[in-house]
Amino acid sequence: MSSNIVTRVRYKKDVNFQRLVGGWCKYVSKDGADTTSLKDFSSIDELYQKEFNIFDDTKETKEFHIWGKDGNVTKREILKDLPNDKSGRMWTLVVSFPPDFALKNGLKTKEDYYLMTKSVIPRFMLDNDFDLTNTRWYASLHRDTDNPHLHITFFEMEERRKKDTLDKTSLKYLKSNIASYLVDNTSFYKEQDYLFLGLDNKIRKSNFTKTEDNLFFSNKFRKSLNKDLLELYKKLPERGRLQYNSKHLDYCRKDIDKIIEKILYHDTIKYEFERYYHSLESIEREQKKMYGEKANNKYIENKMKRLYSRIGNDILYNFKVYNSTDFLDRQKEFLKINIMNMEFKSKSPKKKSTILKHAKEIYQLGKLADLSESDIKKLLSKWIKKSNIDYDVDILYSAVNSSRDTMNATDFYKALSHLGYTKERYNNFKSKSFYKNIKFKQFMKKANHFLLIENRKEERYLQEILEKELQGKDI
Repeated sequence: MSSNIVTRVRYKKDVNFQRLVGGWCKYVSKDGADTTSLKDFSSIDELYQKEFNIFDDTKETKEFHIWGKDGNVTKREILKDLPNDKSGRMWTLVVSFPPDFALKNGLKTKEDYYLMTKSVIPRFMLDNDFDLTNTRWYASLHRDTDNPHLHITFFEMEERRKKDTLDKTSLKYLKSNIASYLVDNTSFYKEQDYLFLGLDNKIRKSNFTKTEDNLFFSNKFRKSLNKDLLELYKKLPERGRLQYNSKHLDYCRKDIDKIIEKILYHDTIKYEFERYYHSLESIEREQKKMYGEKANNKYIENKMKRLYSRIGNDILYNFKVYNSTDFLDRQKEFLKINIMNMEFKSKSPKKKSTILKHAKEIYQLGKLADLSESDIKKLLSKWIKKSNIDYDVDILYSAVNSSRDTMNATDFYKALSHLGYTKERYNNFKSKSFYKNIKFKQFMKKANHFLLIENRKEERYLQEILEKELQGKDI
């Protein structure tokens, strides 16, 4: 027996709105409708009645064939707010469930079906651009066939929606939402959410979504990840709103995804990621049982988008933190170590004012790097030589050293561009210097390790000599 959820929708219109809706109410109130009251509901009573055909005739219960969002409702209550001198239109929907599937997934009593419709029908109407404040929906459960099924109607109090047809994909979403609602009543989603949060927390604790400065060259993964992050930082805009799913980041989303994949398949992360992915596969299998193998089920795809969005936004957040750190303070720390290795050169300026302007910029960069007077003169001398400028360095220094102007980020990049360093060239220079620094750290680490071993060997040798002397042996 097929375990698919089956749906069928129809559209009707009549010159008499009350007659249209009243006809539906009369149809669903026929024999076969579940008339149990939701108000004084006893699931135990209904299950016993269904299972053993035992009915308590002493109870006087009112029959209710129809329910709305607030529970039991009668035909009279539905029609009283509708005009009887006006045309109208309505949509009817039938949702059918195989009996074994219904019982297995918790659809046992009328209340179970009521709670499900209360959850999924409003979403179905929103998918079709209905205004919920202007729309009414009602449902009735029938058990007069082998398959329990719901008759549902919905209509507008005032005609506002232009189209008579419904979105075809909305029926797929409806079945998906029903499946999600039913699966949500099992432990699947709880386990999946638990695994998602655990995975996200472990990635955050690992600091894999941000750069780290104090790295050993031997850590190949961290070196590679840091390089990818720094390359991404160069492409990201320094201002504006940064969100993983923003269209403004379409040009670099592949770069972000590449970093995310690298993180997810790291040895310390991949086990949790695989557990999470397997939980998604389990849920998707259950959903396929509910609404068919051929259904357009994108559950795993949507959940993976959610995971990538979460990690991607964390990467972007850490870029904002990185970028919001006082800009010139970061440059100062770098220039202190590296400015003397930079090759400043201007395009042979002819005017004296241009020469003084560029010299002043070198002076400001030198002061930013806390250089001494002699070191600033060295920078100026190198620049004069490389730029083919006929100017005495002492005279030039005297002309610019009285400058007290402060630099901002714009001034900083303008100065570098005048001196032969575009933003891209400067960033490349920083990257190369960063990894040279790592190599130096590795060298120092190995040197310290070598000295430690040699010291231990010497200590052992001296210890042996001392023991021989104490024992009166020849050395």
